[in-house]
Amino acid sequence: MGTYFSKEKLDLLKARFDTAEYDAEQAEPAIYIGKEQLLDLMKVLRETPTYAFDRMSCLTAVDYKEYYEMVYCLYSRRYDLWVTVKVKLDHDNPEVESMTQIWEGTNFEERETYDLMGIKFLNHPDLRRILLPDNYEAHPLQKDFVPLEPRVEGGVLTWHKPKNLS
Repeated sequence: MGTYFSKEKLDLLKARFDTAEYDAEQAEPAIYIGKEQLLDLMKVLRETPTYAFDRMSCLTAVDYKEYYEMVYCLYSRRYDLWVTVKVKLDHDNPEVESMTQIWEGTNFEERETYDLMGIKFLNHPDLRRILLPDNYEAHPLQKDFVPLEPRVEGGVLTWHKPKNLS
């Protein structure tokens, strides 16, 4: 089952990354990091023997209307240890560096998050929709999502905003 990342290790990271924050009163405090330091933090968590987070167990995004939050859950098999890393993204231009540079297995999860939430992953090797058609212009897990109506035009399935929203 594993244990959670210790507050002492969190303090060491905070000393190294000036945008790192966490709620020390939580039993399992997430590391909050600025998006400009995210990739460096993740490399340290993976490559430093003290941490050795060799597996990203999952990643997801949350739409808070004012901003998006990326959530990364990491696991160290060496130490049987867990940690959660979170980063806030601008709601008007949600983009963040791709973690495929560190964990290749994040490829499909980033594509799914892009497809359903609209988060752009910079330097992703193949960022395209994975569940919805390529010409579908909405992202169904966004708070302001309005389902698009399908139409066949010239033998091609197209998607359009509904005419009346009542």
